[in-house]
Parts: sequence; C-alpha cells; structure tokens
Amino acid sequence: MKPHKSPSTPMLAAIGAAVLVGLLFLSYVLSSGLLHRKDTGIVLQSGAENAPAVSSGSQLLTAQSVADVTIGPDNAQKVIASLTRPEAYSCVIENSLYYSGGSSTLRCRQYMLDGMVRTDWLTEAGAVQSTLVRAGDTAYTWDNGSTTFYKGAWGDFSDDSAAMLPTYEDVLDESIVLTRAGRQDIDNEPCIMVEFEQGGYRCVYYVSAASGLLKKAFFYQGENLTRQVVVGNFKTEQPDVELFTLSNGQKLLGEDTQNDE
Repeated sequence: MKPHKSPSTPMLAAIGAAVLVGLLFLSYVLSSGLLHRKDTGIVLQSGAENAPAVSSGSQLLTAQSVADVTIGPDNAQKVIASLTRPEAYSCVIENSLYYSGGSSTLRCRQYMLDGMVRTDWLTEAGAVQSTLVRAGDTAYTWDNGSTTFYKGAWGDFSDDSAAMLPTYEDVLDESIVLTRAGRQDIDNEPCIMVEFEQGGYRCVYYVSAASGLLKKAFFYQGENLTRQVVVGNFKTEQPDVELFTLSNGQKLLGEDTQNDE
C-alpha cells in the first residue's frame, strides 16, 4: 500500500500497517468461508434463473411479500434474490469462533453511505481499534489515534469480507442445494432461513427481508457449532459524513472533499 505518514514515525507506521494487514487477512479468511469449505469461494451465476420474484425497489414490499408466501427449498433462493440492500445504513457484526476448550469473538461496526463503506474493528470494550474505508476502488486504513494512513487498491476484497461477514448471496449459486428453508421472525424482523451443506459443514443463514442484510449465520461440523455471526444495532439513518474523513483530516465526502494525493 502507498504510505501517507509523518517522517518522524516510520517504525510506528510500519508496525501499524502490519497489524492492519493481519486483521484484513483474518477477516478475509472468516468471511470467505475458508474455515468451512475446501474451495476458495463461489462465483454467482449471471443468468436469469434467479431473477427477482418481486419488485426489488421496495424492501418493505419485499418483506410483506415474504410474509404472504410459503417459503421452502424450492423457492427460497428466488425470494432471497429479490432482496436489496439499503443504500445507507450502519450495523455491528459479531463473529464468534468455537473450538475445543473455549471461544473467541471479533466485533466490528460498519457504515454505508453514498457507495462508500467504513469498517471499524472494535476492542472488547467496544472502542475503535482500527479502521478501513473503501471509496470506489481505493482502500484507506489506519490505527485509531494515528494521523497517518495507508492507501492501496481495493482489489477483490469485498465489503462483507472487511466486516467478517459471509456473503449471503452465495446461496444463489447453482451448486448450492438447500436441505431446508422457511420463514422465521428474529427480533421482530421477517427472515428467510436457508440450510445447506458445504465443504463438510452444515450452514444455516437467516436473511432479513426487512433490511436485505444477513441477520444471523451458523456453521456446524457434525453437531458442533464452530462459528456464529450476528448482525445487530442495525440503523437505516444516513451515517455522519464525518465518518468518511481520513486520519489526517482529509474528507472523502462533503463540501470540503479534497484530493488525497
């Protein structure tokens, strides 16, 4: 990545960059499903088989439509294909890993506004530890409290990967065979539940028909839960544009937007 740093702190910046690269790699591994399957990912088909069954212009309409139909393995993928993600929102993602003798949880907060996405990795106390912002094809990342940042090409890294989220649209791939599907309310939100086998794991996704976002996901090996993803504190209010300000004060959104070169 291209450094933007003070000449007096090269070592601190290098250490910070190494930590952030490690976090990025960990979030990619978690979200891409490498812990749950042998292949490297799913490429969504581009055909018309999964065309929306209802209008994608209104999430409320979609949610109502979901409430009015019986959902099963034969039509759940088409219903999910009809969902749309909101253009502006914020949420908190908790990623829990379970292993012999214990568990660990990683948390992050994500903001979406005007096509830009900010992801904050959080400490156990909920404080911001480090930040990643995607603006178009460019990524910016820095440690909390730093006045320097690293800039680089976004590449194939996804917004879901940055937030340690499995991409629920993966279930639309023709290789996925649903073993179970239905409708279930979670936190008063109508959700589509789908279950399928992948890479030796049993995967269960709950996708909110109200928000168009993943609500929960569970991964089992046999009867043992190995990973759980929970999306909470979801808000559709537009995030403050100040959140899309780089660590050196340069703005990516707003009237005072500057060129960061």
